[in-house]
Amino acid sequence: MALKVGILFNLPMKPQRGEEIDYLAEEEVLDQVEAVQKALEKLGVQSQLFPVKDDVEEIVKSLKARRPDAIINLCEGFMGDSSLEMHIPSILELLRIPYTGSTPLTLGLCQNKGLAKAILMAYGISTPRYRIMEEYNDPAGLRFPLIVKPLREDASIGITRRSFVRDGAELKRQVDYVRSVYRQPALVEEYIGGREFNVSILGNEEPLILPISEIIFDFEDEPKIVDYAAKWLKGSEEYAKTRPVCPAKLDEELRARVEGAALGAYRALGCRDYARVDIRLEEGTGKPYVLEVNPNPDISPEAGFSRSLRAAGIPFEDFVKRILAFALKRAGKDLQLM
Repeated sequence: MALKVGILFNLPMKPQRGEEIDYLAEEEVLDQVEAVQKALEKLGVQSQLFPVKDDVEEIVKSLKARRPDAIINLCEGFMGDSSLEMHIPSILELLRIPYTGSTPLTLGLCQNKGLAKAILMAYGISTPRYRIMEEYNDPAGLRFPLIVKPLREDASIGITRRSFVRDGAELKRQVDYVRSVYRQPALVEEYIGGREFNVSILGNEEPLILPISEIIFDFEDEPKIVDYAAKWLKGSEEYAKTRPVCPAKLDEELRARVEGAALGAYRALGCRDYARVDIRLEEGTGKPYVLEVNPNPDISPEAGFSRSLRAAGIPFEDFVKRILAFALKRAGKDLQLM
């Protein structure tokens, strides 16, 4: 019988909080859906679309009625709220439908940047020192300059050049902004000046580290960061002055240190199938600091993960085939294509 694979994704909708412009990050999921559909077509696999709207009962009924053999999970939130991302694969767990990517627990941990950093530190993996602020207070023990981010957002949402703060007054301004606009605590962490890398990882028992991307910043002054404009606003100065280069130019010793930090973070947070780890190399010491771990990262054609696949010579349809095989294996099944 022909394999039936569902593509589960959240329909773009106006975010429940934040800025109007944050909607751009919601739309990119449609590029991922199109890329996965084309890959499944090349593999000769029948695909079904499962768009997630604002009604849980509707998606449960659809999954029960159509009963896909496996799901490619591209869902990044629910009802315009990215913090609800973890609950969608929970439904798949309860329905016993195999799915690609990380578990609800890993998605929830990585969504909460403070919890993720606490786990990394417990495993001895370097990450910038930080505080979580429900409201502004003295950042005792932290050194300026600092970076201020919403605690529970991804895709650089809520991060601008104003997130780089040099003193208490700027810190208070930005913490107040996160609290009022994003309605959540602020993560305040030390700014690490230096080279930035994206490390994409594929696999489970024997993970494959794909060619590393380096983000080249053409700004003369600090901050040199991948903020929201650099990621999503193609006509902006930030976008023009933030260039990914893959593969990055690294000597073997440095590559080993960066890969070791990334793989340690991948395992510590229980990532599964594929993920991307963002790392800063401290100027002077060359010490790698894990900034963030991204389970189920963006796999649209222009995203960093797909860039690393191309640099590795792995066709996108081969990547889709691999993650499908991972999902089916967990259910005790083999991937059999026509």
